[in-house]
Amino acid sequence: MFKRPHRLIALALAMGAGTVSAHDFLLLPSAFRVDGTQPITLQPTVASSFPTPEIVVPADRTERLAAFGPGQPQLRITGPVNKGLQLEVFGAQAGMLVATASIKPREVDYGEDRIPLILGEYRVAPAAAAAVEALPRPRTWQVVSRRFAKAMMCVADCRDRSAAERPTGVPLEFVAAEGASGTYVLLADGLPLVKYSVDLVDRQGHRAHLATDEQGRVDLGNAARGPSLLFAARLQPPAGAGRFLLDLATLVLDR
Repeated sequence: MFKRPHRLIALALAMGAGTVSAHDFLLLPSAFRVDGTQPITLQPTVASSFPTPEIVVPADRTERLAAFGPGQPQLRITGPVNKGLQLEVFGAQAGMLVATASIKPREVDYGEDRIPLILGEYRVAPAAAAAVEALPRPRTWQVVSRRFAKAMMCVADCRDRSAAERPTGVPLEFVAAEGASGTYVLLADGLPLVKYSVDLVDRQGHRAHLATDEQGRVDLGNAARGPSLLFAARLQPPAGAGRFLLDLATLVLDR
């Protein structure tokens, strides 16, 4: 059991939680900047009110916990906390640190009454949304849902950004654009998703609708400073009969 005072609640109050429509899988750091001597802890949660932890993510639902950055960082479960688990990074050295987690894939059947709500929450490609609309009515939309979360933190010195700029190998993720502070690239299977819908949630919980450019980049230069959340959803229809594949990705960072 982790016995040091937990700082996530204080951080959430300082950031000013607000209401957003979607239920996002997040990695919430206890601090975005540490001096190298402090514990580096995070909490995985599903929440509709960034950055407040809301829905418990049990250990048996988590998959592929990993950390990337200078040194040999490892991300481990260190104990339960309110609203979920506590994760801690060990072995990190000075530079940008990236922590990632995913939830085990889940099969979901959405009825006719739920389909408009889900498509309202997740801004997927028009062709994918049209494939859902084309299902025989009354529809039962069969989906395999995969959720991926990432958080970026600074250990002592942020000049080494290489971990933030490299993909971690999950099907859908944001990476920092090389040599461009405040710009991020949305990757699907390692390739940029161009002209694609992206959501940005600020520390007041306001959700802005953005889009990537011709290079898959989204520039946050004019957005509000402070803790922020980037979100994207990718929906892939089946080749024939079968389930749609829905990938949901988040990135939590401090601008």
